[in-house]
Amino acid sequence: MDTLKMIKGYIDKVLIFFCILFCGLMVAFVFWQVFSRFVLNDPSAISESAARYLFVWMSLTAAALLYGGREHMNIAYFLNKMDPVKKNILLIISELFTLVIASWILTYCGFNMAMKNMMQVESSMTWLKIGQIYAIIPIVGVCIIYYSIYNILDSIMQIRNCKSGTGAQEAAK
Repeated sequence: MDTLKMIKGYIDKVLIFFCILFCGLMVAFVFWQVFSRFVLNDPSAISESAARYLFVWMSLTAAALLYGGREHMNIAYFLNKMDPVKKNILLIISELFTLVIASWILTYCGFNMAMKNMMQVESSMTWLKIGQIYAIIPIVGVCIIYYSIYNILDSIMQIRNCKSGTGAQEAAK
C-alpha cells in the first residue's frame, strides 16, 4: 500500500501542477483578450478560444484531483451514521460504479472521440486539432481509474483493520 500511496502522491502533484498551469495560462489569455479588445480595439480570437479550452481542462483536472482526495461533492449524512465496516462496504460499491464509468465513458469513449477528431482543426487556432483538445478526457479517466482502485484497496484495508480489532479509529474516518 506504501507504493500505491507514493504513486498517488506523484499523480496528485502532477495534477496540481497542471491545474496551476492551466489557471495561470487562462488568466494570461483572458487578460490579453480584455486588453486587446478594450485598449487596442482589436479582439483576439485565439485568446478567447484558448481560455475556454483551458477552463475545461482545468475543471476536468481539478475534478480528478478532488476525486483522488475523496474531496468531491457527496452527501455523507447516512454514511457517517454507519459503523466502519458497512461504511467501507458502501464506499467500495460506490468506487466500483465510478471505476466502470471512468473506464468506459471517460477512458474508452473519450479516447475514441479524441482519435476520431484528430483530423478536424479548431477554427480560430488552425494548428490545434479538436482531438488534441479532447485528449484530456481519457487522461483524466486514467487518473480517476487509479484513484478508484486506490480507494477500493484502502477501504478493504480499513475493513480488515476493523475485523481484526486494530485501527478502529482509522476506519472511522
